[in-house]
Amino acid sequence: MRIRCENAFFISLLVIAVISLPLALSSACSGNVKPVMPVVSDYLHDTTAEIFDLRVGVVSGPYWDMFEEAVMPLLNEKGYTATFICYDDFSKPNFALAQNDIDLNIFQHYVYLNTFKFENDLALSAIMEIPTVSMSLFSHRFISLSEIGAGITVSIPDDASNLARALRVLESANILTLDPSIDKSKATLADVVDNPFFVRLKPLKAHDLVESLKTHDMSVINGNFAISGGLNLSEALYQELLVDNYMNVVAVRTEDLNKRFVRDIIEVIYSDSFRDIVSDLHGNFAGFQWPRWLHDSMGS
Repeated sequence: MRIRCENAFFISLLVIAVISLPLALSSACSGNVKPVMPVVSDYLHDTTAEIFDLRVGVVSGPYWDMFEEAVMPLLNEKGYTATFICYDDFSKPNFALAQNDIDLNIFQHYVYLNTFKFENDLALSAIMEIPTVSMSLFSHRFISLSEIGAGITVSIPDDASNLARALRVLESANILTLDPSIDKSKATLADVVDNPFFVRLKPLKAHDLVESLKTHDMSVINGNFAISGGLNLSEALYQELLVDNYMNVVAVRTEDLNKRFVRDIIEVIYSDSFRDIVSDLHGNFAGFQWPRWLHDSMGS
């Protein structure tokens, strides 16, 4: 079943120390230690702690729909039920997962998950890539890139991984140029070396970008927020071509990797039923970019 989105007023963002990571000696001489991220082999399968009433963390948009439409029917046949808990921005579902408020989440690409979990010392793991809608450049003022002029304002996501991603989208659209010597997956505003249109970049919360089109000339918007905000992807001025690490993933707590529900979700996503739904040219997920495993399974 679905429940209403969590109100930010009632959701604490305080990170509780939920998982103690193993430590390994980094030097016999210095005595210093460094954290070692958990791996699957660190955990033994515990049949007494299986989860069948899944709490699924989502944000508004197509991945919530994808899990309900393409994953849950087969999970229901395997004896699972699900409650969907909707969060109003990207910062919350990973904390909720680490704090055991939910059992899995489906809303983010791998780069965001990887960055977030290391910055916040969370033991979370991606278990499966899914078809993903790209980040796109939208405008209510222009209908093509050829119309843009000097001094335009462009809103972009303010979190580090998606800000860097948005800058790469703008570079690919020939609106600005980034320093070629940097790691562009970590690009910041300071790395813009050529700005021929004198673009004024305005970082905002990702969930505010659709609304920002009322006050900004253009916006680079994550696909899930674009769809949930009523934007038509076919009307985007530019759409990014996704690379592997920017495919969205299903994430769980690392300590749960050996649980049955994780194996069953993977099995369902690999199934013919899931593949048929997400590849339907007239379905809700038409136009999504496919992860490599799905291309391979379709013989592409």
